[in-house]
Amino acid sequence: MQYCEACKVYIRGERRHCPLCQGPLSGGGDEREEPFPLLAMPPRPYHLFWRLLLFLSAAAAVICGAINVLLWQGGPWSLYVLAGLGSMWLSLGIALNKRGSPTKGLLWQVAILSSLAALWDLCTGWHGWSLDYVVPTLCVFAMLAMALLAKLLHLRVEDYMIYLVIDALFGIVPLLFLLLGWLRVFYPSVICVAVSLLSLCALLLFEGERMRMEVKKRLHL
Repeated sequence: MQYCEACKVYIRGERRHCPLCQGPLSGGGDEREEPFPLLAMPPRPYHLFWRLLLFLSAAAAVICGAINVLLWQGGPWSLYVLAGLGSMWLSLGIALNKRGSPTKGLLWQVAILSSLAALWDLCTGWHGWSLDYVVPTLCVFAMLAMALLAKLLHLRVEDYMIYLVIDALFGIVPLLFLLLGWLRVFYPSVICVAVSLLSLCALLLFEGERMRMEVKKRLHL
């Protein structure tokens, strides 16, 4: 057995440093006396899937770039392919990072995808489709998806209420676009604002007390 002079303890197994103080050990060790044997890492079921998806993304970028160079027509359109792949991986990365909290992940997706859509619209000459269609549609689907997830995952109201309120407030943002005259197509934003107001009314009428308690708890009031 090995011995640590600083901690005055004997250490089983074969180690270079004391697990308590990280100091040097004296004496000879024996692997057969190891009290904590190394465990094999469990296989990652989606490891191959992500590698394959990354390879397909790289292949698409390289092939499109090569075709764009060989057949130079219409400008550097392969850059749009690269931007699309980058947007996809950014969205996937956020989804994976927030997978422990699906309601928070939905909120992040609304913010990121809305920003990406506005950036794409701006870079392609600003046709207004991001504000006319994408932002209100994302907000409506996020509210519906959040309600569906709450039922499927049996979440408590306290677990997703704040995110639903924030998403409903996001849904009222198209009203600002409408008042400022930034919209060319009105009905997606009108539907989004109506759904957001109905969601807020339902929360206030049916969960008002619990929502008030949750806000006080979150804000430490």
